[in-house]
Amino acid sequence: MNEMKKSLVYQTKANDVDEKGVVTIAVNGIGIEDSQKDISMPGSFDITLMEDMGRMRHFLNHDVTQLLGVPLSGQEKDGNLIMVSKLNLDKQIGRDIYSDYKLYAENNRTLEHSIGVQAKKRDSEDKRKVLQWKMFEFSTLTHWGANPQTFLVGLKSATQDQVKEAIEFVRKAFVMRGYSDERLKNYDMELELLLKSLNGDAVVTCPHCGYQFDYDSVPEQTFSQQALETAGDYVRWITDDIVSEEMNKLKPEIRAEVTALLDTYKGDRKDLTQKAITDIANYVRCPHCWSRVYRTMTLLKQDPAPEPKTLEEPEAKKSFWQTMNEVI
Repeated sequence: MNEMKKSLVYQTKANDVDEKGVVTIAVNGIGIEDSQKDISMPGSFDITLMEDMGRMRHFLNHDVTQLLGVPLSGQEKDGNLIMVSKLNLDKQIGRDIYSDYKLYAENNRTLEHSIGVQAKKRDSEDKRKVLQWKMFEFSTLTHWGANPQTFLVGLKSATQDQVKEAIEFVRKAFVMRGYSDERLKNYDMELELLLKSLNGDAVVTCPHCGYQFDYDSVPEQTFSQQALETAGDYVRWITDDIVSEEMNKLKPEIRAEVTALLDTYKGDRKDLTQKAITDIANYVRCPHCWSRVYRTMTLLKQDPAPEPKTLEEPEAKKSFWQTMNEVI
C-alpha cells in the first residue's frame, strides 16, 4: 500500500521550554481519531523514531526553507507523541519562536503543531487504525507569514472579556526580549485590530483562511438584484415545497449566485426570513484569499440585550415575547 504523505494537526498539551531553547512538545495524539479520520495506534511511531530520527526536521508551518531547530528525541507517553527539539537561537526566526513558546507557557496557552507522515501499515479490519507511521518532520504552527493579523491570538469570535484578555496577552509580548522588529510590527497590527473591535468597529474574520481585518476598510460588494429577489422568493418556495422545481428554472449563473447567498445563512433553512437575506446581501472580499466575508462575521460577539423589566405575570411576559418574535 503506497499512501500519500499528509499533515496531522494537533494542539500542544506539553509546552515546556528551557533557557537553552530546548522545547518538549506533544505533536500528535495516540488512540484518538484525528481530523483526517486516522487513529494512531500505540506503538505506531516506534519504528520511525528509531530509524528516521536522524533525518527528521523541525520546521515552521511546514515550510522547508524555515528550519527552526534539530529534533533530539521522541517517545509515546501519556497518550501523546512527545518530541524534544532544540531551537536554533543563533537565527532570528528561532529566537522569535522561542519567545512565542515562553509567552504561551507563561500565559497558560498552547501553540499547535503538525507532523508530516505517511501511513506504512494499517489494521486489516479497521482501516482508520494506523499501526505504523513514517514521520518526516514536525512543525510549529503560527501562520504569521501568510496571516500576520491572526498568527498568535487566533480568535475567530469572542466576547468582550476574551478580547480584553487577548489585548493584555499581546501587550505582554511587547515587554518580552528576543522578538524581531517584524514580529513586533505584527503584534502592533494585532493590537490595533483588537482595540478597534473593542471600540465597536466591524473587525471580521475570514471563515476560509482566518485573516482578520476591518470590514469597512475594504470596498463592499453586493449580490445582483435578481439574485436577491430570487433568494427572497426562496422563503415562499420552502413553504410551497417547490424549491427544486423553481431553482431548476433559473439561469445557471443566477442559480449559482443564489446558492452562494443562501449558503452563508448558518441557521435552519426553514427559519430563513427576508431580514436574514438582507443581512447577508452585502459582503467584502478577503484581502488575503479573496473569499466572501460578511459583516455578520465580526470578531466581537454582541452580548444579548437584557430583557425589559415588566410588572406582568411570567405567562403574560412569555406571550409578549412570542408575539414579538412572530412579528420579527
